[in-house]
Amino acid sequence: MNDNVIRFPYDACRRVHSRKPRRSKNGTPEERAAKVATLETTPADVVPMSRVRAGAHSEVDRRKLRVSPLRDCIGAISFGATVVGKMHTAGLKGEPLAAIQSEIRNEWLETLDRAFEALATISVGLTQAMKTLKALQSETSDFPVNLPVPDLGQPVLSLATEHDQ
Repeated sequence: MNDNVIRFPYDACRRVHSRKPRRSKNGTPEERAAKVATLETTPADVVPMSRVRAGAHSEVDRRKLRVSPLRDCIGAISFGATVVGKMHTAGLKGEPLAAIQSEIRNEWLETLDRAFEALATISVGLTQAMKTLKALQSETSDFPVNLPVPDLGQPVLSLATEHDQ
């Protein structure tokens, strides 16, 4: 039975397949062009950029309205806290700071200086915010004037004035 098996010649197989038309899973070039034409949108109107730029300069950037100006200082304070932690760890290990290279000590000193400046900026900003809120609170206070708790044997702060009662 093995005598009847004939191997199909490779050259004939290649020749037959090469004469078949090319099949693409994405369709023919005409079908692809038609599909792209249906997906294309109409072009937008041309807008002169000089007017847009002039309008953009007159408005405030809305992204900056959502950001606290003090947030930029947090990074410097974080690096300063890292330096303090490294110094504290070296102290706990009993390592003298003089053993640390002078370049590293100078870098730590600069980092601590930047952190101190950032802390001063944050301190000023927090102080101004506190003053502003206290001024607003004294002008329009929603705090209850008469506390509902009767005398419990201890002094209770009463913010009521004579004309409020």
